[in-house]
This record gives sequence, C-alpha cells and structure tokens, in this order.
Amino acid sequence: MSMEKSSFEPTQEFFDQWLKTYETTCGRLVEMPAIGPSREKSEKLMKGFSSFVNLYAAWMDSSINLQNVFMEAMRRMHEKTGSEMEGEISPEKYKDFYKAWIETYSETFKEFLKSDHFASDNGRFISYFMEFQKRNREMLEENYLKPMNLPTKAELDDIYKELYSLKRTVKELTSQVKELSEKK
Repeated sequence: MSMEKSSFEPTQEFFDQWLKTYETTCGRLVEMPAIGPSREKSEKLMKGFSSFVNLYAAWMDSSINLQNVFMEAMRRMHEKTGSEMEGEISPEKYKDFYKAWIETYSETFKEFLKSDHFASDNGRFISYFMEFQKRNREMLEENYLKPMNLPTKAELDDIYKELYSLKRTVKELTSQVKELSEKK
C-alpha cells in the first residue's frame, strides 16, 4: 500500500484549489510591504496571518492523509470480510468480524504511522504550529499585555532569573554566617 497515493481525491482537489485561490488573492496582500506609521504592526499582523494559513494548510494535508488511511482500511476490511458477512449472522460471526476489523485497522494505521510521509507531515505541522503559537504570543504581548502594563514572558523570565540568583546568594551567605558563628 502506498500512503503517498491519494484515494480521497475530491477533498485534495478542493483543498488545492482553495490554496491556489488564496495565494493568488489574499496571499499577495500578505507579501505587500506595509507603509506608514503602523508599518511594523501591520507587518507583524500579516506574518501572523501567513503563519495561520501555513498551519491551516498543514492541518488540511494531515486530515486528508488520515482520510486516505481510513479509506484504505475500509477497502482492506471489505476485501477480507465482504463475503463472510452474507447469510445467517451468528454471535461467532460478529466476534470474528470484530477481530478482523481491529486487526485490519491496526495494521493499516501502523503502516501509515511508520511511514516517512507521516513523519515529515507531522514535523511540518508541528513546525507551523510552533511558529503560529510564537506569533500569537507576540501579538498578545504587544497588543494586550504591554498597553495594560502587565508583564510579558521576557520580563517574567528576567524576574525568575533574578529571584533564582538572589536565593542562591542568600543560601551562600547563610552558610557563611553559620560557619563564622561556629568558629567563635
């Protein structure tokens, strides 16, 4: 079975058409340089939007790939049990059907999860997700935290470092005081 081969072509075609339409319309707006007093804010907003579209595209690719795996598993299941479920149905037939279903789906998904295609697809999705999350955090800090005079992540990290340093210094000084008091 080739996991790279699409068996859910209409979904793939729709998504490809959507992506092409986006790139020829809105995608060009994102690439335009911003001008004026709010240039930096506009550029950050456009980069954030672009990272969202990249994340959405990677998510759609992953969804299509999972749909393909489900379709392949159903095809395999039909091949295995198509003729067995005809005639009189008994509890043993249902038990055998269930066992075959579990084995077929498990094997199909194991093959997919072990494939290089899954690893690269998942890596791309996680990369875009992290980029989106970073841009989201930047926009949150810039547009909400700073105007409300609330601390940002960088400021909190600095405070934590300073607190750690102070605790370490207090610990060292406490041990020195204890040593000096024991010597007297």
